Amino acid sequence: MTCTCQQCKALLLPMDMSIDRLPEISFDLYEVDKCKIKDIRGRNFFFHEIRKNHTSIIIFSRNFIEQETKDYIEDFAKISPSYLKDNDVKVILIASAYHTNLASFCQETKFVHEVYTDASLAIHRKAHLFSQIVDGGSKAQINPHLKHSSFIRFLLSTKRASERSTKGQGSMFQQGGQVVINSDGKVLYFHRDRNNTDQTPINFLLSASGLNKSFDHFKDHQTKTNIFHDLRRRNIKNFEFV
Repeated sequence: MTCTCQQCKALLLPMDMSIDRLPEISFDLYEVDKCKIKDIRGRNFFFHEIRKNHTSIIIFSRNFIEQETKDYIEDFAKISPSYLKDNDVKVILIASAYHTNLASFCQETKFVHEVYTDASLAIHRKAHLFSQIVDGGSKAQINPHLKHSSFIRFLLSTKRASERSTKGQGSMFQQGGQVVINSDGKVLYFHRDRNNTDQTPINFLLSASGLNKSFDHFKDHQTKTNIFHDLRRRNIKNFEFV
């Protein structure tokens, strides 16, 4: 069905689109800012300390065992931190794994941006991220960052689980999400993953942060049509597929 209420009209979506999810519920950034996270060395920081003075693209990842997580995070390695710094933007990964597993995951994915962990899931809860899969992906949008079929991803995830201890690799149930917050503390974009393939395309996040450049690495499976009908681009103003 197509919703015509004022709330859905504000989504900047085509009127003929069938809407199967409402806008994300808001969260109290003040409460989230008071939460503590650990860095790769186990040092504690308040959330507000890591996001201040920049527009921050914050990625809440699922566990490190799943191939979907690896595929998504390793694509952020294709974005130069110096390019982001020149535009006062930074990427922050917040995992739910133990801090002792952050270094090996960053090495595996070549992730070169800031990384922290919320192993207690305190921030996940305060941001109202889903604590379990909401749907199985039957209506999932195209994810340009997945590099294998679902069957191959299952096999690769199984292989990853057999090669390392699953302890401390992150919650197997907790879903992730993406949020963009500017230096003034305004939430520019928020998306809660409903399943392990529902992550926001990276070019959407770059656009939400105010960057005009789209990266060709992430366009292989994206067309103007499916981007126009992608619910994850809601509330991103002036998004262009260049």
